[in-house]
Amino acid sequence: MFIKENILLAVAGLRANKMRALLTMLGIIIGIASVIGVVSVGNAMTSSLTSNMASMGATNITVNVQERSSTSNSTYNGTNNKNSSTGNNKNNETNSNNTSGNNSKNGQNGNQSSRQGGQTGGGAPQGGGGIPAGGAMRAASGGGMPGGSGRQGKSSSSTKDTDLMTMQQINELEENFSDKISSLSVSENGSSGKVKNDTTYSNISTIGTNIGYKDVKNIEISEGRYISQNDIDGAKDVAVVSDKLVTKIFGSNVDPINQNIKVYTSNAIHTYTIIGVYKYKAQGGNRTSSDDNLTTELYVPVTVTKKTSTNKNYQTFQIKAKDGVDVQTFTSEVSDYLSKLYVKNPKFEAQASNMESMLESMTSMMTTVALAISAIAGISLVVGGIGVMNIMLVSVTERTREIGTRKALGAKSGHIKMQFIVESIIICSIGGILGILLGLGAGTLASKTMGYATTVSPVVILISFSFSMFIGVFFGYYPAKKAAELDPIEALRYE
Repeated sequence: MFIKENILLAVAGLRANKMRALLTMLGIIIGIASVIGVVSVGNAMTSSLTSNMASMGATNITVNVQERSSTSNSTYNGTNNKNSSTGNNKNNETNSNNTSGNNSKNGQNGNQSSRQGGQTGGGAPQGGGGIPAGGAMRAASGGGMPGGSGRQGKSSSSTKDTDLMTMQQINELEENFSDKISSLSVSENGSSGKVKNDTTYSNISTIGTNIGYKDVKNIEISEGRYISQNDIDGAKDVAVVSDKLVTKIFGSNVDPINQNIKVYTSNAIHTYTIIGVYKYKAQGGNRTSSDDNLTTELYVPVTVTKKTSTNKNYQTFQIKAKDGVDVQTFTSEVSDYLSKLYVKNPKFEAQASNMESMLESMTSMMTTVALAISAIAGISLVVGGIGVMNIMLVSVTERTREIGTRKALGAKSGHIKMQFIVESIIICSIGGILGILLGLGAGTLASKTMGYATTVSPVVILISFSFSMFIGVFFGYYPAKKAAELDPIEALRYE
């Protein structure tokens, strides 16, 4: 009963002093609006980042051949020394046993040693590798352990074909983890150029791919088909182009499938037959150039680009894990497999990594930044609370005779205290509601301006409103306590 009367009294007091009440609420409104606006924009950016990185393959595993670091070199040297020591013991034992061998046998051993001395350090591959035939096929040639980088006693910091992974080794890895791999993508960058007709042109960047590239990169085919194994085996001059290129070169009324296009590069002209059209998606979800200057990818069989490539083997490829597979654990398993594969290579190693940990770090960093900015914005709430306390003290002074009259009529100190606390809570609650509405509007406007989808957090809204009520109680208590402690006789005398 007393609470209802106190609420009515508080509302009547606010109506009597509208401008003063609004100015009192201003600090609360700005503080709540700032917090909600910043958190909304931060959530929108985080959601957009997560979505974009997921579309770019944030959970894919990337395998890359690179120079050994100092740490991995130490590990390699320790293993190599151990193997070397064992090998020397065996060689010494063999030499001692074969001291009385005949000349023909010694000559054979000498020739064998000579041949071994001419091999690349760390064991050369057991085959040339040939032209790789795509991730889904089993290569007929190539393979073997990646060797060192040149003759014994001579080192080179540049990556050579013998240091890279052959198609056979990639196929063996795919077979070894067939229960966890959904798709495996290998690619080779080709030449950039222009596709021209009589009146216009379209910029393209040629990429040689295998079958698995489509799934790993989430390419959506709108017409025709993607590159097949027959295309890869035969190194056929076929291409999958973007819908942007089709619209620009052929228009909207021509069927592009089986049409021939000419790609003009800096030093050659290539003719391809279109077998499929994919839907173009801007990187990161944002367009940075107009259709006139847009460069799209033109996908061809990887064996086509490998014809003119310096390296026939692969420095990097990507793995898409099956649903339900823990990417972090799987990445560690692939890394262990690769470390055994490259244990005899003194210069290079193959490492597996994924962007999931990077995504988590970036999300955590953005959340931390948003919370830090929100905390700074929350300072205005404290300032607003001080303003509420100031106005409530003024209100106590203005209503001293009223307080004395109520006490003379039998009102208890608790009733007086509750009256002013409720009034302070009402002021902060109304300010909190206005701040929430303003914050949601500002957050939505800012998110749309930056091109992000609006994300509203009900938890943040609830916390903000609760905090505004807490400020009302906290900063309203002292003025209410001061009002409750007034002597009724002195209060009635107050002018």
